[in-house]
Amino acid sequence: MRRSVSTVKSWLAAATLGVGLAFVGLPAPAASAAAVSCPDLGTGDSNGLDMQYWRPSPDGLVCEAEFTSDALFTARGPGAPQIDPVRKPVRVRVHLPADYNPSARYPVLYLLHGGAADYEQWSSGGGDITRSVREAGFKGIVVMPEGGKVGFYSDWPGYTYGNFTPQWETFHIKQLVPWIDAHFATSGKRAVAGLSMGGFGALKYAAQHPDVFSAVGAFSGGTDLRRPDHQEIINNGTTVYGARFWWHGAGADVGNFWKYLFPGNPNALQRTELVFGPQAGWPSFNPAQVAETRPAAYRSYGGKMALYSGRAEDPYAWNTELHQTLKRQSVPHLYCSGPGGHDFTTWTPALKHFLQFAYGTASTTCPDSSGWRQEQ
Repeated sequence: MRRSVSTVKSWLAAATLGVGLAFVGLPAPAASAAAVSCPDLGTGDSNGLDMQYWRPSPDGLVCEAEFTSDALFTARGPGAPQIDPVRKPVRVRVHLPADYNPSARYPVLYLLHGGAADYEQWSSGGGDITRSVREAGFKGIVVMPEGGKVGFYSDWPGYTYGNFTPQWETFHIKQLVPWIDAHFATSGKRAVAGLSMGGFGALKYAAQHPDVFSAVGAFSGGTDLRRPDHQEIINNGTTVYGARFWWHGAGADVGNFWKYLFPGNPNALQRTELVFGPQAGWPSFNPAQVAETRPAAYRSYGGKMALYSGRAEDPYAWNTELHQTLKRQSVPHLYCSGPGGHDFTTWTPALKHFLQFAYGTASTTCPDSSGWRQEQ
């Protein structure tokens, strides 16, 4: 049976599918009195990324880069791509310490957004990254990349009606991570975290790339692609958004939405395989299966692994199941649950706590906020 739209929202973190992201009652943070200072990066071209610009974001809260990359989009399908150019601009936001010094060395947090959202979500889309970083006492760099409306942090094996496909993992891991290291004073110590779809992405990337990251945090993340409800979320999301990201397929391509969608009428499992590949390959990255069959991948984080969820949301049950599997497999981790739902009342305290957990005091207690508890 087809899942309800409310279930779709639980993982996609969207308040209104087809319109965008709208968190009722959660206003975006106010802009700073003066725009941030963004250091000179020269041409900024390297690691497969051609930088189009680097400047303060329109709201003045963070720095923003726009790139073109062959990963977005890649030509694939039975004919020539039906968008021109196939290579589309993609944006990334970067929060730098106020006293950023190119001669110093800083840890980096890669912070991933949720479904139906975009690279702005953590800075001006409901999250207040500047305040969270300040209150957590984090003296590092936060990178907030575009990940697609329903990109799911994967190199899609499937292709669209328009004969192209997004390669999000390639963009993030093979291009963006080395680009950040090449242009900023990084220490080589990296964490990955995200909300909802981005929580799934953080767990996925952590399992696949323990040589890249040293800490992982998932906030209300998806945990198991084998679940029919997870597959139905992917089914509904790709039906609405397909391969679209940022404004591509919307204001930039009015009337051509179909080019970004999967051809034919695939069912939920088929759509999931078009995003992630055949089921036989899922144990290498699907969090629940990694915990079951490859727990050493998560053990390699030495306890710097944390799950967070609100008890008033579906992901609480999903994350509790993952937590129990990690316990059985003797994977050291922290699991904190709060009283909130699938929104920033859960994600903001989770982010602040994770920054302290990963880079501050090695605390194994959960957020101080009222109603938070550590799951046993």
